[in-house]
Formats: sequence, C-alpha cells, structure tokens
Amino acid sequence: MTSSKLFKFKPAKELWVVLFTWVLLVFTFYLSFNVITTKRVAAQFITFGIIGVTLLGILVPIVYNTLVMKRPLSGIGIKKDKLLISLVLCVIFTALQYYLTLRTIRMPGLYELTPIITMSLAVGLYENIFYRGWVQLRMEESFGIIPGILLSAVIYSLYHIGYGMPTNEIATLFIIGIVYSSIFRLTSNIFILFPFLTPAGALFTQIKDGLQIPFEATYGFLDVIFLSIGCILIVSKLYKKISKTQLHKAHF
Repeated sequence: MTSSKLFKFKPAKELWVVLFTWVLLVFTFYLSFNVITTKRVAAQFITFGIIGVTLLGILVPIVYNTLVMKRPLSGIGIKKDKLLISLVLCVIFTALQYYLTLRTIRMPGLYELTPIITMSLAVGLYENIFYRGWVQLRMEESFGIIPGILLSAVIYSLYHIGYGMPTNEIATLFIIGIVYSSIFRLTSNIFILFPFLTPAGALFTQIKDGLQIPFEATYGFLDVIFLSIGCILIVSKLYKKISKTQLHKAHF
C-alpha cells in the first residue's frame, strides 16, 4: 500500500480521520488519568481501557481501514506476510532490550507483576495498531518513508500528554518512537513489535517508575485484550464476506 519513496507530498483525506481520532484519544486519556483518576476505578477503566484503548485505539482504525476504505487488515500492519521473520526479529530485539533494561532493575513478585504485564500487552496491542499500522502507514503513503517515521514518532510521543507526562519524558518518547517506527518499517508487520518488544519496553518503564496496580485489574486488561482480538476477527470475517459478495457480483 505504501510507496517506497523516501519523500513525497500527496496528503490523503484519510489523514484527517487519523488526526481527529488521535485528538479524541488524547482527550480520553487525559480525562481518565487527570480528571477521573484512580479515585473512581470503574470510571477510569471504562474511559481508558474500553473507550480509549479498545474503541478509539483499535476498533476505529481497523473498521475505517477495512470496512470503510475496503482494504485488508494488511493495510494496517496485521498480516501473515513476513510473519515468521517478524516474530524472529521481535524475539531478537526483545532479548537486546531486556539486556539493556529489565535485566538492570529489580523485578517485583509474580502477584504484583501480573497486572502490569497484562496492561503492557493491552496497551502494546493498541499502540502498534494505531501508531504503526494506522498512523505510520498513512503518513508514509502521504509523505514518504522518512517523514512517515518522524511524524508517527511525534504523534506517538505527544499522545502521552494524555497520561500527564512532563515534557522531558515526551522528548525521550520521541526517540523511542523513532526506534519502534524504524523497526516496524523493516517488515511493516506489527508482529515485529508485538507481543514482546513494545510490551517489554512499557513493562520496564512502569516497574522503574514504581507503578502498582491491584491484581484485580488483570481481569479487566485481559477483557480488553480478548475484546480487541474479537473485534479484529469479526472485522476480518466481514471484510472477507464483503469481498466474496463483490467478486460474485463481478461475474454477473
């Protein structure tokens, strides 16, 4: 779908949908973490996990890409093409990242670690579908490979404003965004980053910052993961059904 040109200028109307959804995401996360806060656990989980991560972060991109624009899920980085090499590279990069990060800190016990792992997986799935599969590929399609990587890194880093992160951390996240976007560009398949590399990076940050989450949150984040996967499978089946119907009509 994306051109191999390093630079170009052919903005697509779809960019407005991408940017509008991103604004809604940042607003939703800001509302969740800075207005509702952990004082209202249920309300925070609904705004963050259901509305933010699942609905805006995953469902909107895959529905717009696949059912509105009539593109297969490969158009958003979810594909079987280069799957094996993507997973092998994911393991290699994760091992390197572990050596540089997680290996250097003291890990909490399994009871404390489990909810943080499930949250990292849920957020990792959303981030890779939204910021790499949707944002980056749309930016590359409109502006070329290098601007696509840089712009997706900017958008990725700035979304953390919703968490209430300070400016210096956002600057660091821009560098991380460039690294992840460059790795994604190797195969344009989200499985070069998920389910190991980006969740491991998030896990390191959360443990280093001393984040503590009640074990019961594990069930909520597992729900988010399974709901998100379910949405992807349903959209995929709908796309195949629509494609078969159109192909059938084309023969008459």
